[in-house]
Amino acid sequence: MKRVLSIIAIALFTFTVGAFAQQNNHFQFKGIPIDGSLTNFGSELVKQGFVEVASNTYKGKFLRNEAIVALVGDDDNMIWRVAAIMPSTDTWSILESSYNGYVELYTEKYGKPSKSEKSFSTYTGNDAVLKMIAIDKGECNYYAIWNLPQGSIEVRIVKGSKYREGTVRIVYTDKANKEDVRKSDLSEI
Repeated sequence: MKRVLSIIAIALFTFTVGAFAQQNNHFQFKGIPIDGSLTNFGSELVKQGFVEVASNTYKGKFLRNEAIVALVGDDDNMIWRVAAIMPSTDTWSILESSYNGYVELYTEKYGKPSKSEKSFSTYTGNDAVLKMIAIDKGECNYYAIWNLPQGSIEVRIVKGSKYREGTVRIVYTDKANKEDVRKSDLSEI
């Protein structure tokens, strides 16, 4: 009887550890695993108060801001990337402060970024207007990337929705699902 109980206990432990490990193979965005279909992921966002504003694009609260969240999937509707676009601003000091705050949060959770940069391709000096123009031209190189076992996270300053506006974009790329997409692509060539 003890042997049977021991075998059952070992089987339960193995199942629990296996289920936990499988669950941790995928990044989570707002507690939702980046796995399964775009539709299911979108439904989970809606349950958290997000509103669908376009196909695979939602609006709702993320990191205390009203963000646009775009979902990226493969031809079979499997999600592999989530991008959160934070509110745009035309003020460099606000944008830089927001960027630094997000990088600080992610660093606290995931450690030092694997790669980061804070520069401009063209000379801007301390001129805030020139920095905003550089963002419009794609000459702003403010980013931090964390390469982790589940995939990568990138925090980056990008062009905003209007002229001389910038925003912070945060992108989660799930490694397991990205690899599935890559294998599918390789089988076609």
